[in-house]
Parts: sequence; C-alpha cells; structure tokens
Amino acid sequence: MIKLEKISTFGLRNLVEIAYKGDSELLDKYWGEDFNLEDAVNETMWMVGEVSKEAEMSYYSVELDDCEIGYVCCFEHNLYSFGININYRTKDNLVEFWERIKEIMGQSFICMLFPQNERAINFLKTQGMKIVDGVEQNCVTLLNI
Repeated sequence: MIKLEKISTFGLRNLVEIAYKGDSELLDKYWGEDFNLEDAVNETMWMVGEVSKEAEMSYYSVELDDCEIGYVCCFEHNLYSFGININYRTKDNLVEFWERIKEIMGQSFICMLFPQNERAINFLKTQGMKIVDGVEQNCVTLLNI
C-alpha cells in the first residue's frame, strides 16, 4: 500500500535521489545529457529551496510497504515536485500514488512543469488533469478539478 508521510526538508534529498535513481530516460530527456544523478538531485533541491523561500512548502516521503520509494513537494493548491523510483511505477502503484496525492492536495490544484517533462505531463493528463496554459514562461500548467 502506498503511503505519503510528512517529513522535514532534511529528509528530502535522499528521497529525491531514490526517485531518480536508475531512470536514465529522466536524466537524459528532462535534465539533459550533461546531468548525472547527483546534478539532478542538486538542481531539484535548489529549485525546491528557492520556492520554499516564497511559499510554505510541505514535504512527503512516498512509501510502499514501509520502503521509501519517492517524494512529493507541494504548497497551497500547487503540486510542485514529485517522483517515485522507476522500479515501482506499476499501473496499480501509480493509481494509488495519485489517490494519495489528491488526499493531501484536495480536489482542485495545479502543477506547473517544464515542457520537456513530457512523461510527467502525460502522467498528469492520464490522471485527469487538464492543460490550462500552453508553454508560457517555459512552463506548462495543468489543473486538477
């Protein structure tokens, strides 16, 4: 069973690394060929840190049967960053993961992603989110209602 457990920012780095580890497609297509796992984790942590200066961010570990498999970062009505390790991205786990996200986010929220993050955009669309803005300021905005 997938659970989201609230954590402090101090536990986040390890969870981001867990989520990205082994996902070469994510590193190549989203981060670029020059990024390795450590660079991607560092960049994610920097971006989360920058946003958390302006918004009250909440952090969650994603757990499956008490094993940490990923993370979620969010603030009021905004799913900011999320991921689970590629080895756990089964259809059932992804459906359950999405249900846990809706439990913490509520029914109406947005997620803004870089347009090259097609896999995450497609995942959110599959879960029922709708694109409300095209590529604007280098970002695609999706709405869950």
